[in-house]
Amino acid sequence: MKTTSIVSLVSAVCTTLAVAAENDSAAKQLQVFPKNFARQHLGANLFIFNPASQTFVPTEAAAAWLDDDISTGWPVKAGKQSYLIALPEPEMLSNFSVSSRPAAGTISLYAGDEPAAPGAKSWSPLVQNAAFDSVNEKKLTKPFSRFAKYVLIQTDLADPGPLFSMYLYGERAAVDYSLRKREAVIDARAIFGQYTNDKTAFSLNGIYAQGRVSSANSPDGFLPWQKAIDDNPESGLTLNASTNESGAVISYNGVQSISRIALLTDGAPKGKIEFFAINDAAAAADAVAPASIPAAGSTPAAAKPVSLEGRTPFTSIVLDGTNSRPNADFPAVQASKLVVRWTPANAADTLTIRELDSFGDLSLNAYEVGLKPEAVAGFSGGDGKDGKEIAEGPMDPKSLKDPKNDPIALGPQGSPYLPGALGFPPNLTGVKAPTPPTPVSP
Repeated sequence: MKTTSIVSLVSAVCTTLAVAAENDSAAKQLQVFPKNFARQHLGANLFIFNPASQTFVPTEAAAAWLDDDISTGWPVKAGKQSYLIALPEPEMLSNFSVSSRPAAGTISLYAGDEPAAPGAKSWSPLVQNAAFDSVNEKKLTKPFSRFAKYVLIQTDLADPGPLFSMYLYGERAAVDYSLRKREAVIDARAIFGQYTNDKTAFSLNGIYAQGRVSSANSPDGFLPWQKAIDDNPESGLTLNASTNESGAVISYNGVQSISRIALLTDGAPKGKIEFFAINDAAAAADAVAPASIPAAGSTPAAAKPVSLEGRTPFTSIVLDGTNSRPNADFPAVQASKLVVRWTPANAADTLTIRELDSFGDLSLNAYEVGLKPEAVAGFSGGDGKDGKEIAEGPMDPKSLKDPKNDPIALGPQGSPYLPGALGFPPNLTGVKAPTPPTPVSP
């Protein structure tokens, strides 16, 4: 009985310390990084408009554009197309961007409270006929402000390539969210349809997952270091070459199992990126506590480089100067810290990491991302609600509309394009599409 009591006491203390760390004034630094709402782990989904049936139907692109892996992509369809991002709950939205190959053409954005057909009067214009490349790995220079549940994205591209990720930002900071286990396991495909990628849904590096860049050989300091994991391809962390020391260290929220890494680099100079796993025994006992957040301007001991003397990388990626989106799959390793070392072919070359993602075995069926309790308590959801519905919103089957009364329909089967050796998609033999719903007029 004494042992049980002591364990319970230690657990309670660890939880209290974790909350205190995130509520400390230093944690407010991270409020500058907004949460990307265009993610299936938050309950968002993507559809494409079918002019023949006048409905929005699922698209294979959802699995690649709404996951956390910057190297998974799906081509944008040529010509005039209408895509729809459906959020689980209305959010105050303010900015948008994509990560794609450059393409000639335009993009327009509209916000709405219902998934009406393109051209309907209920759509409020946010951006009209902007050059596609003006939002490619760049936020809009003129942010908008609109409380909405649906965003209509209209593209008109002549020869598009793959798009790798979508970004939809609002007033919510990434640090206001947490990665957590669901109270009950769900069937994510019953909510999203077949176009989901469990293996790349959650980046363990993410600020929302309490990952932190705790050390880097860039002199910029703690806050700029987080640009490597801020879910924004416009920003990045520049690493210098190193030999016996780390170039960067990502501290996880406790010990994590990782089996995939994906990056977006700037310019892709030639060289080698090596990854090392550190499994601190102390982290296992403090798995609920996020990585420490130093006060502004301070340089704590944890921010010092990690010695790599005698250590062997568990995987490496060779950059040939052409591929700016490399990835690697490997047997799962346990780590409380992911250590990165950059060795350029030309000793003077630096490496700018614009996004660095790592993945394990977390499934959308068993895990979710949601607002922290303290964030819910302090938020009123724009429509006068007290935040309770928002707290319960992510991927809640009860919140779904009857498909017979909704212009969003389940569509044809297909498989997302996933580079590397992910082994996707799962076998979908026998899955049938339901009868299309009644068309909705503009």
